[in-house]
Amino acid sequence: MINSIFEAILQVLSDVSSRGQHGYDAVVLLALLVNYRKYESVNPYIVKLSIVDDEPTLDGMGMVVHSALAEYNRQYKDKEEENQGGFFSTLTSMVGSMFIADADEKLSVQTNEAILLALYEAVHLNRNFITVLAQSHPEMDIAATPPTPTPTTPTTPLGTTPPSLDNLMVEFVVTHMMKDFPMDLYLRCVQIIHKLLCYQKKCRIRLHYTWRELWSALINLLKFLLSNETSLLAKHNIFHLALLIVNLFNMFITYGDTFLPTSNSYDELYYEVVRMHQVFDNLYCMVLRVSTNAGQWKEPASKVTHALVNIRAIVNHFNPKIESYAAVNHISQLSEEQVLEVVRSNYDTLTLKLQDGLDQFERYSEQPKEAAFFKDLVRSISLNVRKNVSLNTLSQDVLLKEFSTIS
Repeated sequence: MINSIFEAILQVLSDVSSRGQHGYDAVVLLALLVNYRKYESVNPYIVKLSIVDDEPTLDGMGMVVHSALAEYNRQYKDKEEENQGGFFSTLTSMVGSMFIADADEKLSVQTNEAILLALYEAVHLNRNFITVLAQSHPEMDIAATPPTPTPTTPTTPLGTTPPSLDNLMVEFVVTHMMKDFPMDLYLRCVQIIHKLLCYQKKCRIRLHYTWRELWSALINLLKFLLSNETSLLAKHNIFHLALLIVNLFNMFITYGDTFLPTSNSYDELYYEVVRMHQVFDNLYCMVLRVSTNAGQWKEPASKVTHALVNIRAIVNHFNPKIESYAAVNHISQLSEEQVLEVVRSNYDTLTLKLQDGLDQFERYSEQPKEAAFFKDLVRSISLNVRKNVSLNTLSQDVLLKEFSTIS
């Protein structure tokens, strides 16, 4: 750490030619240097990375990260198509799925941990790098060009990031309900959604987003928790996740008028809650059962019981109104628009309880909670780099000659 090579790394990233040859290795090296004993002593690379504001350098780093992750996605897609191609492959997969747990059915494409760590450190430490992520770059070889000019400045403080993140979170929610349930990732996923909603409420940003997809995904996740209560409780506190999900709905119910795009979106929220009331009813029965018995889950289950108060009030208020409307009009099956009409005409008689703290969240802190994770990750990356690095491919004399000009 006495002799810093930080400036040399930045020069590699800012120059198109050197970035093409050595950009990937430079980014991985920077990620490792930033993490070198950072919990035991002052790491100068952390400070230096946090104040970088040179646009070509930050753009260069963004391009290297983009290229590496795009290559990973390409490999994964090729592997997926290879596994799904042809009749015999499909038949083998079908037969295999009868005997192999879903946790074992993973595509063998190694995650690029080093680049993900570099991306994390750049976003975590350098606010200027976030701007790089929110902009498009012609050098990144993006497949499609927008038919109309895209403004260079974001229309919201986070540009197009919130809808993209929402899409990513929804995709994760619906695709990872498996036997080997990734509870920690689901908790992070739901917390990210919550923080985005808190930001929207605070800044009164109305995103034109298909919120129904999110509501549907969250309700299906609750159904999964209910269906697998016994097996999941043997490993996880499912009530904590259920509480976070229920409070997301409470956030929409209480503050939705400040960030949902239209009043129709708010009506659709109530429609979905009423339409899927059986899931919430089943959840209430489950948490009530657990909270009224002695055991380790009594307190967390009780929190979910209390959190469901407004959702149950909505269901109990609108269901009789919908049934009465159907009976008076002699309709056996109401259409969505007819249900929405009942909802809109009966808001004034609905009574909800004010719930405090819905727009509060625990701010992210790497230390001490995540320190063990990052230590293990850096150790794994270091071992992998040592195993795969090839000194024969490095033109050391050329590099030394180029870097000798750095002041």
